[in-house]
Amino acid sequence: MIRVEELKKSFQTQTVLDGVNLSIEDGKITVIIGKSGTGKSVLLKNIIGLLKPDSGRVLYNEDDMVTASKKKLNKIRMNFGVLFQDAALFDSLSVFENIAFPVVEHRLIKNRKKIKESVKKTLELVGLGEIYDKMPSELSGGMKKRVGLARAIITQPEFIFFDEPTTGLDPVSAMAIAGLIKDMQMKLSTTCFIISHDLSLTFKIADNIGLLDNGKIVEFGSKESFLNSDNELVKDFLKAYEIGESI
Repeated sequence: MIRVEELKKSFQTQTVLDGVNLSIEDGKITVIIGKSGTGKSVLLKNIIGLLKPDSGRVLYNEDDMVTASKKKLNKIRMNFGVLFQDAALFDSLSVFENIAFPVVEHRLIKNRKKIKESVKKTLELVGLGEIYDKMPSELSGGMKKRVGLARAIITQPEFIFFDEPTTGLDPVSAMAIAGLIKDMQMKLSTTCFIISHDLSLTFKIADNIGLLDNGKIVEFGSKESFLNSDNELVKDFLKAYEIGESI
């Protein structure tokens, strides 16, 4: 389990995270929602160690990632896969090279034939065929997301983090990615942490939902408890995004 305790982060005079507390439950899909500019991406980057908080703790199996040495932090990160908002593919590398990058970089597999087998198997998991030689510029937005997901899961991580996985996609492609995430989570028995403003995605796949507002998690619980919350902030958020009766 990953546990976040009293996490605070400011940029100059702007407070973005103001004492965030959160537990990411093993084997579940946790989605954090919130209005644009509320610090969702900042929260994710603090959790995976790309940003360092001003104070607070991020505990991975009781190891504090905030105070961990670089060597220890890198070792912990080996258990993480990340799908960034724009897929963050290397433009100069082929699909094969992009997906194989983590196993080559960390020397997890050294045999070229076994690397190719692993890439092929992973592409099949995300619903893509043998597109090894294609370049990112030749792919659609949905295909880029799938290749990014393949790269995130090829090391079979315990945790997969998603930064707005459906941004920029049409509704059909977005729902396909949502279904794919759920399918991956079940097949690989991973723990997924997603930040999103897409409530269609959220209510399709989430086990637990949190609302980030004014630097804090103001509501957290199961999908059912979230929809039935008496919290006025939750009600206003759902109403603003025209959720409720349609769910």
